Amino acid sequence: MSQALVKIYDQSGVRGLWRGVSGAIPRVMVGSSSQLATFSISKDWIDRNNIYPNGTWQNTLLATCLCSIVVTFFMTPFDVVSVRLYNQKVTAAGHGTLYSGFVDCVQKILVKEGPLGFYKGWTAVFLRLAPHTVFSLLLWDELRKFYFGFVNLQKTG
Repeated sequence: MSQALVKIYDQSGVRGLWRGVSGAIPRVMVGSSSQLATFSISKDWIDRNNIYPNGTWQNTLLATCLCSIVVTFFMTPFDVVSVRLYNQKVTAAGHGTLYSGFVDCVQKILVKEGPLGFYKGWTAVFLRLAPHTVFSLLLWDELRKFYFGFVNLQKTG
């Protein structure tokens, strides 16, 4: 990995190390916000409707599965843009040969491929995001329950 960083720096300077960041920042913002909001809303809905006993890992698992679908829906367009920005060839000055930036990439995809062009690779994105979403939120929720159970035990004991 260090060889790759040195090579990029030698060829493109510091700017080369940051190529594609204009597509990555919105991707992370949209992904994180849709993940956390959907998880909370889904978990509350599942608890209210008594699909499984309240507070069980099964409720959390179902909420994370629903959350994975929503996250994939919102993140895939940003993944498509990010990948295209990362993978385009650049000039000696470090400028992209296909897209001048995030907005230019979005406009060209929309004009040439239509709205569905933003969802190319949806299945691959889902297969990558779903396990990460399920595992991380399930673990987080169980650790949260353990922590608050421990804190409450300390207060009463």
